[in-house]
Amino acid sequence: MLKHLLIEVIGHASGLSDAQLEQIEQSLPATRALIDLFNKAHPIIEQAQALYNEAQPLIDEARIEWQAVGPAAQILIEVISHHLNKGSSPAQAAEVVRAALGGSMKSVAQDRGMGQAMNRVTVFGGTGFVGRRVVRHLSDSTVTVRIASRHPARTEGDNVEQIVADAHDERSIEAAIAGADGVINAISLYLEHGGDTYHSVHVEAAARIANAARRAGTKRFVHLSGIGADAASRSPYIRSRGEGEAAVQAAFPGAVVIRPAVMFAPDDTFLTTILGLLRTLPAYPLFGDGRTRLQPVHVDDVAAAIAQVLRQPQRPYPIYELAGPRIYSYEELLRTIARTAGLRPALVRIPFAFWHAVAGLGEILPHPPLTRNQVELMQIDTTASGSRPGFAALGISPRSLEEQLKAMLKPTNEEIQNAKEARTR
Repeated sequence: MLKHLLIEVIGHASGLSDAQLEQIEQSLPATRALIDLFNKAHPIIEQAQALYNEAQPLIDEARIEWQAVGPAAQILIEVISHHLNKGSSPAQAAEVVRAALGGSMKSVAQDRGMGQAMNRVTVFGGTGFVGRRVVRHLSDSTVTVRIASRHPARTEGDNVEQIVADAHDERSIEAAIAGADGVINAISLYLEHGGDTYHSVHVEAAARIANAARRAGTKRFVHLSGIGADAASRSPYIRSRGEGEAAVQAAFPGAVVIRPAVMFAPDDTFLTTILGLLRTLPAYPLFGDGRTRLQPVHVDDVAAAIAQVLRQPQRPYPIYELAGPRIYSYEELLRTIARTAGLRPALVRIPFAFWHAVAGLGEILPHPPLTRNQVELMQIDTTASGSRPGFAALGISPRSLEEQLKAMLKPTNEEIQNAKEARTR
């Protein structure tokens, strides 16, 4: 075979005789053996190519399935690793995860909402900071919105309903979900009190709602979490967010997780608090060295994205990260807010240990100005990873903080100017 190859490839080009080619062949035993091996392998290679061609459609289908199941599996691995690192045995770690998920594990994810209209949607936490805005976005369409809350508030719109529901009570959850095509869990807890703990709300209640939605045949389930959620975090708040995502995606295959960055609005406790302190304090205390990175997002943009995920006919991604158009360091953010408000504050760096102590004392108050989970969140970057879909995938352009801040400050600035003019008269 080698002689034939040499004749075909080399002989005709070089003009060497057969005898000369045979002599070359004798001096290349390893090359001859390699070519003989390739000849033997040729049928196997052809068979492998045929098997690959046969497997290609299955590979494509599996890739689609893992777009939904993969994130849940990754989160579950993080949860188990966290408990193993704490010294638990594999059996104990598995039991913790099993308890958190209520024993509900599915191996195949299906989106029952594809191509089907949403006629009725239940929003748990529909009276909250994000939830009430989601209700408004949905009620602007033909969807009937049912607000499920322990403390119903006055609603507007002919297609908005109220129902009293407790996320810790399975029967009231089932009643709130009955007949709903879509379910949104927008319940969040920022300060533990009484029986409401981060784990009971973000993990147990979230899994309970997701389980009930699956049993009721709900077409689509959307769960509000947050950028920075981490099942392996030492922070109880951040860890509960990550474990809650795992619980929901395991209880309701195909559930969509929404992870917003720090949210702002004219009625928030973030931007308005910073503004108030900048105007009041002679020196503004920074969290640590002020280098923590944030990507603030307007809460109305997050609400619009949640409504879009719920209504779109195509299969949504399993996780969306929603962040504003600009990343700031904490110090840059403060200076931007101050500059827009016409202020020139002195910024003082304060260690995080001090903030933890202050927050711990503040939580004794009925309405604490600062909580430990807020301090913990300020110790990590809350920016979009870039590896997850976000606003662009939903056709939404998030508004900038500066533009919204100017709109918020315009009446105040006009009042200040009028007061100055009145004093000069």
